[in-house]
Amino acid sequence: MPASALTESVGAAVTTGAEALLAHRRDDGAFVFGAHHASPLNTAGALTALHFADPEGSAETIERGVTWLCETQRDDGGWAMPSVPTEPLTTALAAAALQLLAPRRAASAVRAARARFEELGGSAAVPEPAMTALIRQFHTFAGLPHEGAQRRLPLELLLFPGPSRRLLSLRLPIYASQALAQSAHRRRGPVGRALDRLARPRALAIVRDAYEREGATGGFSTDPWLTGLICLGLARSGQAPDLVSAAARWLRSAANPDGSWDLIPLDVTWTNFATAALIEAGHADDPQLIGTREMLHRHQQPEPFDALGCPAGYWGFSSPRSWPMALETAESSAILLRLPGGADDRHVRAGLAWLTACQDAAGSWSLAVRNSKPGGFGPCPQMTAKVVCALLDSGAGVDDPRVVRAVRWLVGRQRPDGSYEAMWYRGGTPGTAAALEALSRAGRTEEHHRAAARARDWLLRTRHPDGSWSTGERTGPGATRRGTVEETAWALRGLLAAGLSPTDPALAAAARRLVDAQRADGGWTPAPVNEYIRGCARYADDGIAAGLAVRALAHYRSAEAAEVVEATHERGCRRETGMRETGTGAFGLRETGTGAFGLRDTGAGAFGPREPGARETGARETGSGETGPRGTGPCETGVDEFGTGETGPRKTGVDESGTRGTGPCETGVDEFGTGETGPCETGVDESGTGETGPRETGADESGTRETGPRETGADESGTRETGPCETGPRKAVTRENGTGEGSGR
Repeated sequence: MPASALTESVGAAVTTGAEALLAHRRDDGAFVFGAHHASPLNTAGALTALHFADPEGSAETIERGVTWLCETQRDDGGWAMPSVPTEPLTTALAAAALQLLAPRRAASAVRAARARFEELGGSAAVPEPAMTALIRQFHTFAGLPHEGAQRRLPLELLLFPGPSRRLLSLRLPIYASQALAQSAHRRRGPVGRALDRLARPRALAIVRDAYEREGATGGFSTDPWLTGLICLGLARSGQAPDLVSAAARWLRSAANPDGSWDLIPLDVTWTNFATAALIEAGHADDPQLIGTREMLHRHQQPEPFDALGCPAGYWGFSSPRSWPMALETAESSAILLRLPGGADDRHVRAGLAWLTACQDAAGSWSLAVRNSKPGGFGPCPQMTAKVVCALLDSGAGVDDPRVVRAVRWLVGRQRPDGSYEAMWYRGGTPGTAAALEALSRAGRTEEHHRAAARARDWLLRTRHPDGSWSTGERTGPGATRRGTVEETAWALRGLLAAGLSPTDPALAAAARRLVDAQRADGGWTPAPVNEYIRGCARYADDGIAAGLAVRALAHYRSAEAAEVVEATHERGCRRETGMRETGTGAFGLRETGTGAFGLRDTGAGAFGPREPGARETGARETGSGETGPRGTGPCETGVDEFGTGETGPRKTGVDESGTRGTGPCETGVDEFGTGETGPCETGVDESGTGETGPRETGADESGTRETGPRETGADESGTRETGPCETGPRKAVTRENGTGEGSGR
């Protein structure tokens, strides 16, 4: 496809994709995708809980659920979400539920399921220890054989709030209810019984706190899986009958007419993916997003989650009372910041304050609880990278202590092959793309730049010949790995954010793949890359796939437009000065030498070998911000960070070096407890504190631009100096100075 044809196709795909996203906007401002996501795992858990909590009052609901499980069993004997390969955890729990509730009617289904479970590897194929223990528990209920003894859950652990929170994170209420059940059924000596008596009130207080802070609806984080497990534990413990009744009522009300239960509704997650894509596609000022901004405001939590030790100011996956999530908090804060009025939005300040308070001592971010134990809901590279980008968007500089510590942690957590993991997604592409963007924007040292280069090289090395990326998994013996929309979009956006030119063959091929994969209705077909329970249960999601595709293609379109503007500007500069470019660009030499990441015009591209016959164009000298290239002159006539054009002087706010705007702030303390103390400071020093006077006009160590003429040549950091037409140093990764039992996405 010729470059002009690709450009037109990308533009058309962005337009139709944005229209399709807007069609999913609900009247309350949220974006919702799919009628429902029926889950056999959640159905098995809810049915088992109702059997112990209220079998008589739930008889009809249980009957419908048993029928649904029998009818949706696959030919291979197992279960999983649609388009997801059969999973051992889901198959094991569904078999146990059928054996418990309808042993005669479902006898053949249970036999087939048990055989399939063993073919998949049995309990050894379930990588999460908490889920292995849950299989043993459900099989014990049903009288089915299982491997190993049931693990004891020490109730006395809850007597130590700090350690128990860090060890269990969001699993804490589930653990409390399950440990209560064990204490009611296990025989213990005098010391053990005394410890149980001491710990029982603490366990009940944890569960009740989670129950009451959600309005005493009976649901926990609007999630059938969490609600079923907590209801099951309390019902078997004989404790808190009012909570058990409320949870049973909620489960019955959440059941679908066909007898199934859905995954957790992802109102905030869907809204974040859709809105971020629409902003990048140029819809930031769309009146339809006013209600979306208000919806995000309503879903931010103005009260702390005392049981988890979490302050106020966070967002969760779904309802206005869902449980804290660092990833949603970072994404929601960044989105609100980019919507009209974002610079003065107190909800943004509250979200960033929450993230600051929850940063791990090592510099990373865990899912919800500060300093959570690694693994499970502990530190996550993708989550940490997302927070770094949100902080940079808000005006934090690369020398901000929060950013410095996070980047140092990211460098240390890189895998030997250059990739990074992501808590809620399969494969290495999403984590690596997010880390590459953060390292490209916030890297200050050669070590940081080398880490960015390794991440970039891993992405380019794992690209399929057709231009796509995948999770790296094979669907069966001898099967080839297939690229996905999600991975391809993540990789394309990450490489653009790192400064790779949109004319690079790898990026052009990725854009073509996304354009070709778009459906007639404007959406994209999702792949099962999203984790519900890490390593154990996953799902495919239309909203996530469409949001990622539109955002990546809109970024690609903006990068193309910026390169056209830049090329026009550079030609004008050469005509004015009469000089030929021979200096060093942001990512390598133009025409005559070697750049930081590779050779120019010698057969090797800036980011790796070129395909035969490919034209070398180099990377943009202006670099790339988080979501789009910078403009080309003092009036910012190029493309801003979200792909919208700026045609006049820059607004007062945050520039790319982290300096703050000069408008006054409100005075007072908002409902989240964040202080506002008067006029905003007019600058940010290298430690992140505000300067009180204007900045100098020369280039400082952090890369703020010079406004006077420069000598022709290249400085020591590799920025070009071309005379009076130079508008400032370029931004690039080579700048030397500058699960447990909870649910998932």
